[in-house]
Amino acid sequence: MHQRWLLGAAALGVVWGVAAIAFDIPVLVLDLLLHLGPTVAGVGALVALIGWRPAGPASFELRGETFVAPTNRRRTIETAAFVLVLTSQAALAIDRLDGGGGLLDGLLSLLFGLLAAALLARALLVPTTVELRAEGLRVPGRLHRIEVPWAAIRPGTPWAPRLRTQRLELFIGTSYLVRPPSERRSRLDVPIDVLDIHPWFLADAIRYYVAHPEHRASIGRPAELERLSRRLRDGGAPPALPAGPSAPVVRQATAPAAEQSTAAHRR
Repeated sequence: MHQRWLLGAAALGVVWGVAAIAFDIPVLVLDLLLHLGPTVAGVGALVALIGWRPAGPASFELRGETFVAPTNRRRTIETAAFVLVLTSQAALAIDRLDGGGGLLDGLLSLLFGLLAAALLARALLVPTTVELRAEGLRVPGRLHRIEVPWAAIRPGTPWAPRLRTQRLELFIGTSYLVRPPSERRSRLDVPIDVLDIHPWFLADAIRYYVAHPEHRASIGRPAELERLSRRLRDGGAPPALPAGPSAPVVRQATAPAAEQSTAAHRR
């Protein structure tokens, strides 16, 4: 769905931009709508997304032999809005500069287009999925993917993050390399604000497979996903333990009365 939204936004921006270049409507309101419609729609969508942090379901998608936490709708709409603004502003700049519409107008459109391009590049470089595999955790990126073996993750971590946070902290044993770039890290921050999954469920699932290597080979099977969900729903996640002196505060996966546990939150 994520790729279809991006392609659709790009196609809409190009078609609308070509129409804006080809037609000049004498009615001012209609002419403004023709030239600025996609930009207004894109900016309006970005404004509407402010403060929206969907928690996501307490489950994974199945893709081959992998449990996948996919991209959420917020990041999809946000990226599509950047694409729409970028393509429409590029067309508007071409129209203004080549059609004698004014150097200042053309430069403003170019400036807005460059800003949209910078924000789009930033959004595209942030990994938008997390994969649980039999070998370990994988975070695919646009330029490279990060792979962390299960044995490298410190037992008892990660703990359930606060809702609406942007990162899930993985604490890595000092004797392990994180690939790429094959370097030693004490911590890996996994982006979770872009994922369509409940962050507590993701933290509990990772902690569960760190503590139970006997179940890792079954990752990716529907029966294993059902068993894992049932196990975590019944409070079977290993307790979150301190990760070391750098982590003085530990948030347990078992929540207070109003938010009982990762999966119970989704009942």
